[in-house]
Amino acid sequence: MNDLRINNLNQSTGLFTKDKTYYSISGSTGPYLIFIHGVGLNGEIWNPQIEYFSKNRRVVTYDFLGHGLSSAPNKTPQLEDYVEQLDSLVKSINISSFSLIGHSMGALISVAYSLKYPNKINVVIPLNIVYKRSIKTRNEVIKRANTILKTGEIVNIDQTLERWFKNKTNINQIEKINKVRQLLSNASPKGYGDAYKLFAKSDSTFENKLNELQPPALYLTGSDDPNSTSEMSIEMANESPRGFSKSIDNEAHMMAYIAPEKVNPIIEDFLITNEQ
Repeated sequence: MNDLRINNLNQSTGLFTKDKTYYSISGSTGPYLIFIHGVGLNGEIWNPQIEYFSKNRRVVTYDFLGHGLSSAPNKTPQLEDYVEQLDSLVKSINISSFSLIGHSMGALISVAYSLKYPNKINVVIPLNIVYKRSIKTRNEVIKRANTILKTGEIVNIDQTLERWFKNKTNINQIEKINKVRQLLSNASPKGYGDAYKLFAKSDSTFENKLNELQPPALYLTGSDDPNSTSEMSIEMANESPRGFSKSIDNEAHMMAYIAPEKVNPIIEDFLITNEQ
């Protein structure tokens, strides 16, 4: 690998690929498991999953384009660019097959990747994914993304957190919410805006294509997620040849981070049952 090892105060020691994607690998044995974060976040949002899964797997997390420590593209990115960033990372690490878990925007990337490179994927698990949103909802997201790109400021963070962490009020939960607030506040407005605008448009990409999705797929969301709804996950599962869906009660968009004790065992069971 042609990589540069670094240290950073805000993230654990990690690596850069030659095309400046920042990533880390945790765990020394077992099958590979790759996680993709959502808009405005970075790889460290998966710390609860790293701690849980790295005992028996090699867990890879990374920052997607224009987020965290990864470089931004020279042009406005398309979904294909995020897919190819991941494939370049996979080649850099020399991984032949792996399971893939993505959250929100990362979930869209995970499905797009699995459709393009099915022979590399053992299992795909999209968390809190959106599908066939209404035109009104899509336009609202696009409007907010355009505002961020125009002003260079990430706005309405408190409203976002309220939607992502519905009814989470104890001290440990508040600490985690504040961590996510910090990540959003420190995110690149350009990287955020580009990804968010693409996120608004990309859920329609898979219409009439999920019948081609070859790997086993678990569409997992929370009952309190107002935008990535249980109905969306059920519909995607029904359209996928080896698709399954599950909704976790009383959890919202950031369920993997705020309630890993609920989410991780479900992921683990699906991996054990379906990995080849």
